[in-house]
Amino acid sequence: MTIEQAIDRADRLRPNPYTVTEKVKWLSELDLQVYSEVILMDDSNWKYRTIEEEVKDGEGNVVEVKTIEDKTTKIPAFEFDGYDETTSLGTKLLIDDIYANTYVDYLISKYDLYSREINAYNNSALVFNNEYQSFCAWYRRNNKPITRRVRGI
Repeated sequence: MTIEQAIDRADRLRPNPYTVTEKVKWLSELDLQVYSEVILMDDSNWKYRTIEEEVKDGEGNVVEVKTIEDKTTKIPAFEFDGYDETTSLGTKLLIDDIYANTYVDYLISKYDLYSREINAYNNSALVFNNEYQSFCAWYRRNNKPITRRVRGI
């Protein structure tokens, strides 16, 4: 699902006065949460840091540049720093399509919250939380968790 598709679907279900910029900011908040709480907990989303090492000849001229992996330092395989007003509305969101309704439910809960429709917000937040927890559980079942070294035993 793209940013535009999530916003369009949520707006059809719950008309609202909020700007596209505000909605993109809310989707960014959710995807930053997904990135830090879910995606970075998957071992396959980490890689070893690479170092470029120059090989020089006898005169000090660089003849080759070797790329080697630093097996002591892992970094995220991809960086994610959110969306802003310059982000294309065609940008694909982080959650897989089978749980794409999570974005729609999140936007609807934000609409209700900021419209001060507290009863509606309680219901929409519950729907969002259930969808988000289902996504998290599915993701963890289908991906390898980070291996942690135990110290001090």
